[in-house]
Amino acid sequence: MKVSKSSVFMLTLVAGTLTGTAHAAPDWGKVPARNVTVFYPGNSGLEWVMKGVDHSGARAVKGGETCAGCHDKEAADIGRKIVSGEKLDASPIKGKAGSIPVKVQAAHDAEHLYVRFQWKAPAGGGPKMDPANQMKLTVMMDAGKVEYAAQGGCWATCHNDMRSMDDANDEAARKHAKAGALGWSNGVTKYIKESRTTLTIKDKPRGGWDKLKSDAEIAAALKDGAFLDLMQFRTGGAPVDGYVLESRHMEGGKSLVNAEGKNENGTWTVTFKRKLAASGVGDHTIQTGNLYNVGFAIHDDHTNARYHHLSFGYTLGLDNAEADINAVKL
Repeated sequence: MKVSKSSVFMLTLVAGTLTGTAHAAPDWGKVPARNVTVFYPGNSGLEWVMKGVDHSGARAVKGGETCAGCHDKEAADIGRKIVSGEKLDASPIKGKAGSIPVKVQAAHDAEHLYVRFQWKAPAGGGPKMDPANQMKLTVMMDAGKVEYAAQGGCWATCHNDMRSMDDANDEAARKHAKAGALGWSNGVTKYIKESRTTLTIKDKPRGGWDKLKSDAEIAAALKDGAFLDLMQFRTGGAPVDGYVLESRHMEGGKSLVNAEGKNENGTWTVTFKRKLAASGVGDHTIQTGNLYNVGFAIHDDHTNARYHHLSFGYTLGLDNAEADINAVKL
């Protein structure tokens, strides 16, 4: 059995630095699984999704239809078309997989949520955009306060004017007065509509990266829960517990207990353990009886920015048969 050195490092770091003690994992053989296809999205930011000339489903999304409701079984075909250069990307990475089938499981006890992902690593060979991280897996969760998160999951945070997207203006972003505070050294990162005064949907450049609301309005949105809780496993460093609002914040949260990942014989397994209770800035409390909008992304083969595989939006609940991903009680 072959385990990557980076994975051994990560397991050791998490056990010794983040938690200090080992935690018993659920018996995953007894936990139901949901099969989800993540796919290559190209330049399909939220503005593209909402423009009817580009995306025929724009009217349905505005009416409340979810992306998964229309395209769940088509994700592999969509990814194949985009990664081929047929649509939404004029220069995709040569040899990149259009999609990855992922097995998702979730469970909980009285205090913690456990989420597990498993998939076969696709063939790589592209440029090493992120040399330090062979793989990253990011999960984002909305508690019902972010527009479009219910319809599209992570698409609520993705815009056509972010770095590496087709309408990006990285030079202007780096010179912005708040560039340092917002982490824009390489350009604009993820943000949500609730943090902007307006979004340009039809005309170029599309998006609203520089249409920031006031600090007071953004603070009020954070207090009200209008943000996406973010947690990330990465092979080359400590796990991330942050959130997305006016920018992507890679710290602030304190609910993530640990994140473990390993590659055995070409199959990745990543498991998150987090407190059900909100413990820090940008953490949502997860309660029985509620549904949470979730999405996740995999950056495989040292990729970065938009060159990931992305899921549609799904729902997560505790002991809730109506949830797409039902976290069962241990």
